[in-house]
Amino acid sequence: MKGNIKKQQKAIKKQPEVSSKGLYQKTNDFFERNRKTLFVLSMIAGILMSILLFDVKVSLSGDDSDYILYADNFWRHFTFPGFRGPLYPIVLSPFIGLFGMNLIVLKSLSAIFILLSVWFLYKSFRDSIPAIILMPALFLVSICSFVFFYASYTYSEPFFMFLQSVFIYYFAHNFLSADKVSHDLKTNWHKYLILGVLALCMGLTRSIGYSVVGVVILYFVINKRWKDLVYTLTASILAFCLFQLFKTIVWPDAGSAYDIKNYLAKDYYNPIEPESLIGFVNRFIKNSDIYLSAFLCQFMGVIPETPNNLLLINPIFTILIYLLFFCCLFAVLKQNKVLLFTGIYLGIMNFASFVILQSTWGQDRLIVIYYPLILLFLLGGIYYLFQLRAIQKFFFVYPLILLILCIGTLSITTNRIGRNYPVLQENLFGNQLYGLTTDWQNFIKGSQWATHNLDKNAVIVSRKPSISKVYTGRDFAWAPTDITVPFDSLVLLNDADNQTIVVVSGFLENPNLKYLISFNDRFPFNDKTTNSALVYTVSNANLEDFILSVQNQNLEYLLDYKSFLNSIQNVNTRISDPDMMLNYLIENDIRYLLLPQLRVDPTQNTGSYISNVHRFIWFISCKYPDSFRLLYVEGKEEPCEIVEFIR
Repeated sequence: MKGNIKKQQKAIKKQPEVSSKGLYQKTNDFFERNRKTLFVLSMIAGILMSILLFDVKVSLSGDDSDYILYADNFWRHFTFPGFRGPLYPIVLSPFIGLFGMNLIVLKSLSAIFILLSVWFLYKSFRDSIPAIILMPALFLVSICSFVFFYASYTYSEPFFMFLQSVFIYYFAHNFLSADKVSHDLKTNWHKYLILGVLALCMGLTRSIGYSVVGVVILYFVINKRWKDLVYTLTASILAFCLFQLFKTIVWPDAGSAYDIKNYLAKDYYNPIEPESLIGFVNRFIKNSDIYLSAFLCQFMGVIPETPNNLLLINPIFTILIYLLFFCCLFAVLKQNKVLLFTGIYLGIMNFASFVILQSTWGQDRLIVIYYPLILLFLLGGIYYLFQLRAIQKFFFVYPLILLILCIGTLSITTNRIGRNYPVLQENLFGNQLYGLTTDWQNFIKGSQWATHNLDKNAVIVSRKPSISKVYTGRDFAWAPTDITVPFDSLVLLNDADNQTIVVVSGFLENPNLKYLISFNDRFPFNDKTTNSALVYTVSNANLEDFILSVQNQNLEYLLDYKSFLNSIQNVNTRISDPDMMLNYLIENDIRYLLLPQLRVDPTQNTGSYISNVHRFIWFISCKYPDSFRLLYVEGKEEPCEIVEFIR
């Protein structure tokens, strides 16, 4: 590839003089001459970014804490981490064994993975694309705060970026630099097997990683390399089957969170109704807007940073980015095979993500893993576009683009460092929870109180059990938001000779409660509307007293149960059974529950909070009001309550 670069440079020297030729030559010579120096500066910038944007706290989503717990379970109990990508916690586990749940050590690994990914990209492209493309792209990545935000979190993204760069490095050096060489299977079988293993590792880190096999297949199809295609596909299938066989033997009960049914459903968490063809098209359009016009443009610094990324969605930007992508693909088609492979990789991986993922995910980490490659490809495509004779005189635009991207990226990065640095100082000086909002501080302090003051063998429910354990070292349990039953359960409930079914709109403590019905939208109930209805089975002897208690609380009620059932048949409902929920606590030996008031809007205290565990207790209390006792309250504003379950 070094020879190809020199030939390209000689060819450029033979071209006729144009107005911007001097600028082109000077710019190109500068980057070529200072290639190594600029790479070192990029790595230093990346190290500084890792330090200045470091966050010693865990993320509030709990996902990074989950990875730590999976790693801990794998190290201590050899439990296969079947939920989410299993490879990352397996790699993390030896460090858990050596250092325990030391957040600074574990988070620093993410910074190392990102820096290694930049290093491997440099090794992958340094001999195959001009320095005028490579060095600005790597520097822009090294000063991007969105990338290095993940350098201090134990998410799988940094490790995936590392594996991705290793895959590209290996493929570039073994399958791109020697296109004319026939890879004989007898002497080169190991190359295909390693390629298959790398693809498996990417898939075991993030399920979208399996799409890399489709990238390789498409590249070989375009270049009519049929033997390479068959050998690579066979090796990938073999690697996957061998892993599955090993997993079945060693961990026969290991599960997996990545059920394709969830992704093919309209709602990932309620995979009953499958997505339609139009739905997948709408998914692609919405995700394209979210990830390209909002997230990607923020990464590049061409639009401002904002807490609400949905406000930044601009379909015009999305269309322009797609047009630029295809123009760049055309520009590199016959000019640079490494960039062509990169473009195919980006196209397939992002297309798969945009179609498969429900648009409700909307997280920048789903595209930040591709940002270094996106920069390399787009800058490379623009560079080769300006090599076309018709527009070569406009080459001065290329340095301007680099300048705009650099200024925009630095502007956002400076603001984010300015916000993070005071918090980092406080955290390092011992104020561990500084920077968290009051609700989260009280939740973590409540978890710590429970750890130090409650029976060490008791089961305690937490809204975020992984975060509670990371900050306390104690195991916490999870409880479902509620336990639902099918609509048929309501249908099977009929009036008996000695009892009447009464439907009440509103909260009423009574042991005759049978079901609680929650409506997604306001539902008409007599002359009012409601979000919920409670179904009671009342003996006829007590019916008059029951109705009187309902009226005393100014609640609406219905006695015509069949008409009520007919009215809600086509309404979205969740039907909860308080007896089943009570039995869940008993069967799982749950004794205590944490009730934090975690904000619905994390940016401000609106008074609304995530009430999953509260609702669980409330449903049971509707029928069994004396089942819980308040033990302790942490904090006055947005408190975390600890209650005891009394059997």
